[in-house]
Amino acid sequence: MGILVVFLVGTFYYFFFEKYSLLESIFFTAITLSTVGYGIPKELSTFGKLFTIFLILIGLSFVLYSISYITAILVEGELNKFFKTKRIERRVSKMKNHIIVVGVGNIGTHVVNQLLRYDEKVVAIDKEVNENAFFERIHGNREKLILINGDATNEETLLKAGLREARALITTLPDDSLNVFVALTAKNLNNKIYIVSNINNLANLTKFIYAGVDYPIATAEIASIRIVETVIGNKPKENVIDILNIKDKTFRVEIVDVENTKLSDEKIKDLKLKEKYNIFIVGVINNEKFLMGPSKDYIINSKDKIILFGESSGLENFRKDFLQ
Repeated sequence: MGILVVFLVGTFYYFFFEKYSLLESIFFTAITLSTVGYGIPKELSTFGKLFTIFLILIGLSFVLYSISYITAILVEGELNKFFKTKRIERRVSKMKNHIIVVGVGNIGTHVVNQLLRYDEKVVAIDKEVNENAFFERIHGNREKLILINGDATNEETLLKAGLREARALITTLPDDSLNVFVALTAKNLNNKIYIVSNINNLANLTKFIYAGVDYPIATAEIASIRIVETVIGNKPKENVIDILNIKDKTFRVEIVDVENTKLSDEKIKDLKLKEKYNIFIVGVINNEKFLMGPSKDYIINSKDKIILFGESSGLENFRKDFLQ
C-alpha cells in the first residue's frame, strides 16, 4: 500500500510539475522506483532531480526489503505456514454446525475421538500441541477434523475456528481461569453457542455459570466417585454415566432408552421437565447421531436415547412417571 502511494505521488509530480505526458510520468516513476534506470525522457528541473533521487532511495529500500522478506519466507518455512493457514481457513469456511474443542490434552483428545465416532465435524484448538503426536492418537475420520495451533482466549483464533457457525464449544484446558475466559470470549462472539466445560476445582462452579457455560462437568470429581463406588461394591446403575456431588445434593447424567416408555412422540416442551422435576435433556442419540442441546420443539422418537441431567431425586420421580 505504501509503495502504491509513493508511485501515485511520483506520477502526479512528473505530470504536473515536469510537464511529462501521463504515459511518460507513469513510465519514469516505474523505472525510478524499480531502480532499472532506462534514461530520462525529458530534462528535469533542479528540484525534479532531487525528487528523483528521493524516489530512487525509496525504490532501493523497497527492493532490499522485498528481498529480505522473501528470503525469510523461504528460509524459515513461512511460505508453507502461510499456505497451510489458508487451506485451514478455506476448510473451516465450509463448515456449519460443527463442534469446537479447546485443549487437546488427555481429556480433549478423548472428546475429539468420541465426537468423530458420531461422525461430527470437529475443529480442535491448542497453542502447544505437537501436531504429529496429536493425530497419532486420533482413531476416527481425520477428514472431519481440523487442528488450529493457536490461543483460544484470543477472539481471532475462535473466529478462525468458525465460532459463529459452530453449534457447540467444549473447553478442556487444565486451568479453570482459562476455561472461564474462553467461555466468556465465545459467548461474547456468539451468544447462542452451547458451551460445555471441564471444571478442575468445584469451588469455581459459580464462575463457570456466570461466564455462560451451559454444562460444566467436574471430570476429576466424577471419576473419583465412580472409582470409590466400584471399590466399595456400591455399583451405580449401568445407564448412569456420571455423578456430581455439590454440598448435600447429588446430580446425575442418565441415558434413557425411549422405546417402550411414555416419552415417544412427545415434544420436549410438553414434558415440563424443568418445572416438574428440575431436570433437563442435554442431548439425544438417534441412529448413532448425537444431537447436543435439542430445541424445546424437538419431538422424541421411539428409537431415541435421551440424555438427562438433574438432581437424583428429580430423576427418580421422572422414572416413576414415565419409565415404569
